[in-house]
Amino acid sequence: MIAENVMTSVSVVIPTRNRPEKLQRCLTALARARGQIEFDVVVCDSTPDPDVRRKVAEVCSGFGFARLRFHDGNNVAAARNFCARSAETDLIVNVDDDIQVEPGAIQRLFDAYEAADGHRVVAGSVRWGERWSCPVVMRSIGYGRAAAPGESPDFLIGAFFIYARKLALAKPWNEGIRTSDDRFMGALWRSNGVRLLFEPSARAVHDPEHVKYGVEHQSSHIYVNLFDAVIANPRPLRALSYELLGFIWGAKGAIRSGPNLLRFFTAWGKGHRALLRDYRYLSRLVADRLPPP
Repeated sequence: MIAENVMTSVSVVIPTRNRPEKLQRCLTALARARGQIEFDVVVCDSTPDPDVRRKVAEVCSGFGFARLRFHDGNNVAAARNFCARSAETDLIVNVDDDIQVEPGAIQRLFDAYEAADGHRVVAGSVRWGERWSCPVVMRSIGYGRAAAPGESPDFLIGAFFIYARKLALAKPWNEGIRTSDDRFMGALWRSNGVRLLFEPSARAVHDPEHVKYGVEHQSSHIYVNLFDAVIANPRPLRALSYELLGFIWGAKGAIRSGPNLLRFFTAWGKGHRALLRDYRYLSRLVADRLPPP
């Protein structure tokens, strides 16, 4: 058990939207985890429906350690940024509303963070079905694979992770993209020397429901790949590979999933235009120096 003054420096933040039932299960699991380490919880809800908001408030009222904050962000990145602004502690543990942490998971994640130094992010492992999440390395075709033992990852799965609040505030999530948030932040963090660490013993279980993305998400996909290879961590050959092999791979997937090839072309072009539009902002975001760790 760690000292009390250290225990109070951790907040768990939960981004949620339109899912009071999932939030109930998430908070129930966190209540059990508080028997291992003390932390407060900030629930950040962007539900637009007033009736569902009331249900969310009712759920939170049953957990005395939880504070509820409402916001009007419309994607995961906006929720992550609002969560960082709403927390008041040095460290933030992000827990998505559709996962249930094991009783010792928050303690193990915190211990892994404290055992390292410098700017760092530590992810736990989340089970989807029979598979457990792990760090990911990008392939030349523009899609990821599990990192091998000892291999430096390109990004971490964002459903369950810990980082410093000052890092979250200094390097905000990109609210202009709909998906690929984890990969974007992996590229941004790596560009500033932030260590991407993994603690497999800090575990959580994802509920059976999964969000499925259509061909439209390819706009964010190519945007993030090129942000990494052109702006954040320049690798011209990798950028060319994403443009050629990634295009072919994505087009094949669009054909296999139905008559979506035109929609794929449209999304691909939209991603390029968005990257050009955001080029100056993204360059400044990479260049801004981090505060001392």
